[in-house]
Order: sequence, then C-alpha cells, then structure tokens
Amino acid sequence: MWNSESRTAEPDKIDFKEEWKHLNQYQMEAVLDESPACVVNANVGSGKTTVLIAKILYLHYEKSVPLEDMVVLTFTNKAADEIISRLRKKEPGLSREQVMGFGTFHSAALHLLKYQLSLEQTGWNREFTVISPDEEADLAAEVIAEQKLTVKYKNRLKKRLEQEYPGYVRGKESSRYRDDLFRLFPLLEEEKKRQNKMSFSDLLRVSAGLLRAGEWHPQWMIVDEVQDSDAQQIEFLEALKGKDTRLFAVGDPNQVIYSWRGTGENMFYLLKHRFAAKELSLPVNYRSSASILEAANRFLQSGTGIQSSRKTGGKIIVKNHYDPFQEAEYLAGRIRALHDSGSAYGEIAVFYRLQKQSEILEKVFDRQQIPYEVSVRKTIRDIPVLDWLIKVLRFSVNAADEQIGIEALSDPQYGAKCTRAKAKKIIQE
Repeated sequence: MWNSESRTAEPDKIDFKEEWKHLNQYQMEAVLDESPACVVNANVGSGKTTVLIAKILYLHYEKSVPLEDMVVLTFTNKAADEIISRLRKKEPGLSREQVMGFGTFHSAALHLLKYQLSLEQTGWNREFTVISPDEEADLAAEVIAEQKLTVKYKNRLKKRLEQEYPGYVRGKESSRYRDDLFRLFPLLEEEKKRQNKMSFSDLLRVSAGLLRAGEWHPQWMIVDEVQDSDAQQIEFLEALKGKDTRLFAVGDPNQVIYSWRGTGENMFYLLKHRFAAKELSLPVNYRSSASILEAANRFLQSGTGIQSSRKTGGKIIVKNHYDPFQEAEYLAGRIRALHDSGSAYGEIAVFYRLQKQSEILEKVFDRQQIPYEVSVRKTIRDIPVLDWLIKVLRFSVNAADEQIGIEALSDPQYGAKCTRAKAKKIIQE
C-alpha cells in the first residue's frame, strides 16, 4: 500500500558532498533549495535529470524524507525507471510499494486510485481498467446510437470529446455545434462506471476530486518536464499539493513539444505564479558546442541565454533545396562523404518532421546502397494477435467491460467469428 504503514526505517545517510561534487553551482543551488515551491528553468543539455535524481537522493538520505511521501512525476515511465534504478543502487531492498508515486501523471493517478484514495464513493471500484481515447470514442459512438442522440461530425468524435469536455465541466450551456454532445457526457460517464473503466482523462479528474477532499497529500511533489504539462495536469498538481507539501519542478519553456495539446511556454510560468514559486536556472550546457549554442541563443524566447562548457566546434551549415528529391540526393552525398572519412553509418542520423518524408529518403538510399534503419514506433494495434489476446485478458480481469468482451468475441480472425450483435447477446447472458 502507498501509505504511512508501508514506510521503512530511516535511510542511512550518504556522503552527499562527495557523491555530488561534480555538480556546478547552479545545479547544487537547485538541489539544496527547500523553498515551499521552486521551479528550475533548465536549459537544454544542462543536466536537469542529474539535478532531479540528486534532489530525490538529497531529500531521502540527507533530510530523511520517506520515498512514500514523495510524488515524482516524470515525462515518461522510462525516466521514472531510471530514477528508481539509481535509488536501488543505494538500497538494493527497495520495494515497489516505496516508489509507487514515481511515474507519469497518469500512472501516479492510477496508483492513487488503486491503492490510496476512497474510489468506491465515485461509482467505480479498484478493479477498473483503463481505456485508450480510441476505445472511449467507440464507446461514445455506441451510447449515441443506443440513446438516439444527434451528434455532429462523428468522424471527429474523439477530438470533440477531448476539446469540448472542459467546457461542459465549467458549466457551459451547449456544445460548439449546438448538438447533443453535452447530453452525451453524463451518459458516457455512467456507461464507463457500469463497465468499470476509465479514460486517461478520468484518471486525473477523479483522483483530483478525491485529493481536494483532503484524503492524502505528500511531503514533496517533484515534477520533470513541467513545460509540457497541460491544464488538467496543473489542476491535478493543485489538488495533490497540501498545506505543507513542497513543490520542486524542472522544465525548459523553450522546449515545448505538445503545443497542439494546449501546452506552451506559458505553462512553465503559469505553474510558477499559481504556486508562488521561486525560480532558479541551469544555464550551463554540457551537450553542444559553442557554435550550436550561439545559434540557439538567437532563437530563445525565455531565459537569459545558454552558456557553453565546450569548445567552439564546426560551423553550422544551412542548405536550401528546391524539392525533397534534391534534398535526399544531397543528404546521401553527405552521408557517403562522412562514411568515407571514417564515420560509421550507425553514428549518422537524419531527422525529419513527418513519417511520410522518409519515403523519398529510403528510395534514394536504396539506390545508392546506403544502409539505413527507419525508426517507426509500433503500437499494440499493429500486431493483431497480440491486440486480440490483450482484449481477452482485459475481459478476464474485468467481466463488466462489455465493450472489450464483444470486440474479443467478434474478432473476425481470432474470435468466435460471430457478429457484434451475437457477441453482445453472449456477453450479457
């Protein structure tokens, strides 16, 4: 359980000064700061992950803060696993229960709802399953059909659910297109409760509601990549923060990759002002040459600039091309020249904005016999048999989830090869 009963004995202290003697003055200031709220403007390549890990170790080993009393919110679960791995080097016996609060916003909310908060009062129970936005849209479409609702632009239903739900919660009278979308929201929530499953948005919304009731608050909230938080995640932080909870957040307002989701430079400063936080900075870059940083500083929208810890390096070359084919030919020539001068093909990378841009590059590289590997992220849905098996397993642990049971049974390749109507009848019998 993620509560006081699971706390372990006070950790042995480490020689912190020796452990972190490589930290620069800006990094050390951030690690040692114990303000009620502090945000660190961490420029690219400034060692923010090192600072984040050092902060956790400092609080745990020097200030005797139990890991169970920290919520560490990272951009990815991989980042959280890296932190946990570093902790396990110090404490080989570290249990999973001690670090339940280490993960993404959604994973932390999930653990809170599963183990910490009084979920039953909301209409769900702790055996709930989590559904993807696509599954939620499919369920919404079923509710629309069953209730004979009039909802416009159903081909964009997933996007409409995401974009218009905040307005519904704030008490807006009608949807953007004045259809039955706002009638759908409470019906959809009741159906999710009946099938005992939540969307990713529900995880944050429901846990925030219970946290506001004062059920539990950590001693420390530590947040990574805070600039990419959205409005709902900021609300979750507000609900998580108790009267005595301290906040430490790191981020770079110049590195916003989720602007399409409503995040932006302002999220960093919104959090700063919302929590009346002290602002520190990590201006020293350890990753790039002075030439690259000189160019980068000309594009910065926030901060006072990035300082280099490395030599000038080679010049940056900017090339304009008339079309993608000409660009691919140029890149192939550059790659061949770099390889001939001693660089391995595996040490060369080509970045592009859209996946479809790789098509011309692949054709040109094939023709010029340049070996390459295209990095494509596969999802479960790209592997049909695995997708089906997971549906079967999900239904086996949550028999209330009619939607997933029907999909497993009616799957034309691996299911019972029956219609959805017949599958629904089987499930409901």
